[in-house]
Amino acid sequence: MAITLVVLGLVSLLSGVALYAGLGYSAGLGAWAADIPLEAIIASVAGALHREIWLAIPLFMLSGYLMVEGTSMHRLVRMVDAFFGWVPGGLALVMVLSCAFFGACSGSIVSAVAAVGSIMIPMMEEQGYDRAWSAALVSAGGILGMLIPPSNPFIIYCGITETPVGPMFLAGIVPGILLILILYAVVLIMPEGRIRSKKKYTWKERGRILYEVIPLLGVPVVILGGIYGGIATPVEAAALACIYAAIIGCLVYRQLTWQGIIKSLRTSVRTTSMIFVLVAMAYGVNAVATMLGVPTELASIALGFGKMGILLMVMGLMLFLGFMLEEISTMVVMVPIFWPSLLKLGVDPLQFGVVICTAAAIGYCTPPIALNLYTAASVANVSSTAVFRKVIPFLIGIVILNLITVFVPQVSTWLPYLVYHR
Repeated sequence: MAITLVVLGLVSLLSGVALYAGLGYSAGLGAWAADIPLEAIIASVAGALHREIWLAIPLFMLSGYLMVEGTSMHRLVRMVDAFFGWVPGGLALVMVLSCAFFGACSGSIVSAVAAVGSIMIPMMEEQGYDRAWSAALVSAGGILGMLIPPSNPFIIYCGITETPVGPMFLAGIVPGILLILILYAVVLIMPEGRIRSKKKYTWKERGRILYEVIPLLGVPVVILGGIYGGIATPVEAAALACIYAAIIGCLVYRQLTWQGIIKSLRTSVRTTSMIFVLVAMAYGVNAVATMLGVPTELASIALGFGKMGILLMVMGLMLFLGFMLEEISTMVVMVPIFWPSLLKLGVDPLQFGVVICTAAAIGYCTPPIALNLYTAASVANVSSTAVFRKVIPFLIGIVILNLITVFVPQVSTWLPYLVYHR
C-alpha cells in the first residue's frame, strides 16, 4: 500500500496536478483502499496541526517582510561590504554573509534570496561577476536561512517531533557557519574568486555605517535573547520581532508605510496558507502510512543499517525527492515515518533535524520545484537553466556539509548541549 501511495503521488506530479491536491487524493484513495475511515485521517491531521508552535511561522515571516518593506536592505549589505568586501571574491562573500544576516533576522529563505539578490546582483555585475553565477550563489546562500536561527523549517521539524525549539535553533548555528566557509571556499577555487571589490572604506566610514545598521541588528537579539533569556517562548519572540521590525521601520528608518504593512500582511498570509495546505495534506499521507504500519516495519528493517546507515538513507531519499516534490511537504511525510527507527537506534534528534532540513534545503535549488533558483533567476533576469548549471558546485558544497553533519554529530549537538546541559 505504501508503494501505491508513492506511485499515486508521482503520477499526480507528472500529470501536472497541484502538489497539495496530489497529496490529498493519495491519502484519500489510500484510506479507501485500506478501509480506513476518512474521519480518522481528518482527526489525525487536525490534531497534528493543533500545536502552538505553528504560530511562530507566520509571525517570523511577517517580521521578515516588515523588514524588507520598512528598512533599507542596502544598509545591511553596505555594512557587510564595508567589513568583508576587501578579501578575494569579496562581493561573493558579502552576498553569502548578507543572506546569513537576513536569515538571522527573519527565518525566511525565499525572501532572503529576493532581498539580497535584488541589491547584490547589479553590484556584482558592475565588478565583473556574471549575472547567472551571482544568481546561483544567492540561490545557494539563501539556504543559510534554513540553518541560521530563527529557521522556519526547524520550527516545522520541532512541530512534527516535539523537539524543543531552543536547542534546535542552536543546533543550526555551527553548521550554518561551516556552510558559509564551504560556499566561500567554492568561490575561491573558481575564477570569480580572484575578483576584488573596487570600493574602499575608511575606518571612519565603517563606524558610521555600523552605527546606521545597529537598529536592524537588534532583530536577532530580540528573537534569540527572548528565547534563551527565558523571557519569551518562540511564538512570543516571533511576535516581539514583528513589533520591533514595525517600530524601527516606522520610527527609526521611517520607510514603513501603511501600504507596506498591508503588503507584508498579505504576503505573509498567502505564503503561510500555501505552506500549511501542503503540511495538512502531507500529514494525511503520513496518517495513512502510520495506520498501515509502515513506520513500525521500517524500524525493524532499519536496525540492521545502524545510525550512519539510516542517516545516509534519509539524506539520499531527501536529495532524490527534492528533484520532484516540495521540500516542506516531503519532510512532513518523511520525518514521522523514520522517527521510530531513529529513536530505536539512538540518533540524536538535533543531529537528525539538521541533516534532514539541510538535505531538504537542496531542493530549493533543484528543478522542477526550486523556489530559490527561480526567484534568483527572476531577480537577475536570466534563464533558470543557466542558473542551475552555475549552482551545481555550490550544491556539492552543501552535500559535503550534510555528510560532515552525518559523520560528525558534534557539529550539530555541541553548542546545544553546552548551553542546556552545562
